[in-house]
Amino acid sequence: MTENNQNYLSQLEKFGVISFVPKGNSMYPTLKNMGQSVCIKKKDKRLEKFDVGFYVRENGTFVLHRVLEVLEDGYVMCGDSQFYLEKVEEEKIVGYLTHYYKGKNLVEVDEKHKKKIAKFYKRKTRRKIRVKSYLFLQRVKNKLKRIFNKV
Repeated sequence: MTENNQNYLSQLEKFGVISFVPKGNSMYPTLKNMGQSVCIKKKDKRLEKFDVGFYVRENGTFVLHRVLEVLEDGYVMCGDSQFYLEKVEEEKIVGYLTHYYKGKNLVEVDEKHKKKIAKFYKRKTRRKIRVKSYLFLQRVKNKLKRIFNKV
């Protein structure tokens, strides 16, 4: 684990909350790469569906991803701009997102916010089906072209 990661853990332990600017695009459009600061509270409860958990992977990197399903011993999580689902054990979660900035506006992660996220995920599922269908049809089309070009 890097020194910066140790700082996150020690600050969470000491103050119960940390704030930083996250890197990466996995939570786009909610969070932009190096775009705004986030407030993470030390885990003091079980996370709920659509919470954003702050957890440590096996390689020591910290990740902010959304809870899509609550399991008995952990969670199924995914970034808002990703389709890859990841199972995360309960003990790997060290905190959760409570606030973030969207431009100059402070956004509180509350029930109203989670309802907006639920709508986003319904659209995301439809988009995933459309994209996968389109790609499948393109593969079929290309395969048929190759077959008919040989004849």
